[in-house]
Amino acid sequence: MIFSGSIFSQDLNDYKYVIVPESYDILGKTNQYQLNALTKFLFEKQGFETIMKSEAWPEDLQKNPCLGVSPVLVEDSGLFVTKVAIQLQDCKGTVIYKTSEGRSKQKEFEAAYQESLRDAFQDLANLQYNYTPNSNIAGTAQVSKNNTTIQSEEKISISEEEVNENSTSEKPTDLEIPASNDLAVIKEKEKKLSPLENRHWTYDGAVFELKINNSNYALYQLNAPEPLALILRTEKPNEFLYRSLLNSGTATFVPGEGLRITYFDSETNQQKSLILQPKD
Repeated sequence: MIFSGSIFSQDLNDYKYVIVPESYDILGKTNQYQLNALTKFLFEKQGFETIMKSEAWPEDLQKNPCLGVSPVLVEDSGLFVTKVAIQLQDCKGTVIYKTSEGRSKQKEFEAAYQESLRDAFQDLANLQYNYTPNSNIAGTAQVSKNNTTIQSEEKISISEEEVNENSTSEKPTDLEIPASNDLAVIKEKEKKLSPLENRHWTYDGAVFELKINNSNYALYQLNAPEPLALILRTEKPNEFLYRSLLNSGTATFVPGEGLRITYFDSETNQQKSLILQPKD
């Protein structure tokens, strides 16, 4: 028996990625009712690292698909109520987590599915997900039965002579540690970076704010209950990934200018750019 809203065999924190399909079996069409884009957005909002199944996979996920889980929607709708639950399956197709049923009494299909999906996500929001590597999963090299694009690594044979030739008495190269003056420069640069959160920004007469969201940022129109987009950190302090429900792109904080957002508009098939300017 499967209990809703519970983890079955593995802790969800063991998994690094959520691999979102382009379509769900219960609907069939690609991103029907924008459910797949909404799924990706809601997972990212809760701090999960997500990727669409058709996108280029990160190197560690290519080598080990078992680092990821895939969402599956399970429907049990009635005549007047739309009911949807979210299952998360591992690389073997085993269900490791299932939410409670999200419900909606909306009459329009798009509104009903979106509302029930958001409702089901409440269980995931309460988990406080935080990826913690699990050696049992991280060391798994088994390829998912549903993924045929992963190529096995070539075996490289090294002759005994090459091993002996490369074996020397030299010490391993030490990791380079920044000198104290380098650290001072780094700290000085960090001081010059204006914090993004809790600031008001303006664009086209509207006022927005950025709030911390699971170590990333969420972009809200002022006093709105739901974010318009997520601003995800990268390795570079002033460069971010931009993720809204319909569009993806980049965001760059330019001191003295503002937050420059560049994205591909899926409706017009054009790249667009805008700048959020600091209000204070």
